[in-house]
Amino acid sequence: MKNIITVLLVGATLYSCTKPENKVSENKAAEPEIKSIEKTDSVVALNQNQEVKENSTENKKETVELSAFPIQQVIKGYLPLKNALAQDNSQKASDAAKSLFSILKKIDISKINVKNNSELRDILESASENAEHIGENSDDIGHQREHLLSLSNDITDLIEEVGTGGIKLYQDFCPMYNNGKGGTWISETKEIVNPYEGTKMLNCGSVKKVL
Repeated sequence: MKNIITVLLVGATLYSCTKPENKVSENKAAEPEIKSIEKTDSVVALNQNQEVKENSTENKKETVELSAFPIQQVIKGYLPLKNALAQDNSQKASDAAKSLFSILKKIDISKINVKNNSELRDILESASENAEHIGENSDDIGHQREHLLSLSNDITDLIEEVGTGGIKLYQDFCPMYNNGKGGTWISETKEIVNPYEGTKMLNCGSVKKVL
């Protein structure tokens, strides 16, 4: 009888000692799985943050592109052309017109953030056509001046749509040009330097308004 009791006590002792170890082993086995889940969650969160940053950067780039109309380049392309005709230099005017034509053709109207996209497109097409004509007629200064009149009107319309880009400009008027019908042009100086009459009547005209 004592032997039976002893066996039972030993068995109970062994059971009580081994049972907690199993729990500890089970807990230890579960730890890697928990850490793996935590690591996965961290990676997902990191990827989501990266996507948000990338989307934010793309939106900023898009905003910059939509507001970047190169009006200063257009004006600075027009002024040398006008000045060359004031000097009666048809070849120099032709070269300047070709440069302006290149500037105008590179403008992507679909990326310009303005209210009247269709109207702006028409102005640019007209300006490009006039610049092209001036560039192709270095041997006919009279024809160049005819297209300068139309081009000057285009530049004026363009400025009304998008501004001058911070450049101070003057709209000048010559009453003698075009058989007395007159003609306007855009100038960077208040002094009258007439591109329609050239050296023949260089100072003919007046400032019509400040742009």
